[in-house]
Amino acid sequence: MTPTELIEDISHDHAEISEAVESLRALLDAGDYGEARSLLVRLEQIEIRHYATEEALMRAVAYDRADVHRAEHAEMLDTLARINQTLALEPAASISPRILAHLEAALAHMIQADQKLGRFVAERAAKS
Repeated sequence: MTPTELIEDISHDHAEISEAVESLRALLDAGDYGEARSLLVRLEQIEIRHYATEEALMRAVAYDRADVHRAEHAEMLDTLARINQTLALEPAASISPRILAHLEAALAHMIQADQKLGRFVAERAAKS
């Protein structure tokens, strides 16, 4: 895939992640933990795919902060995997603060790290 195609996929993923985050917040606020569990599993799948796409883009454009960005991905995926594992054993209400913290971290990553990557890609394209 070209960098442009990867950026399009990333933008689509960001919209899907944002929608999932808003839905999860609403489900947690409503106490609908069964549906929240299902959506968290889906969010993990989305994040795995999304981070793989971002990492392909970083390789394609030789992103100079790729190691830091990949480390953030690994940390967030580890956190979400642990949340999903914990949900199999504990009531969702007891770990709701951890879920919300992850959601905030995912949004912050999109706003900060992903925007830096986007600026880098745009600058590289402008120089070409």
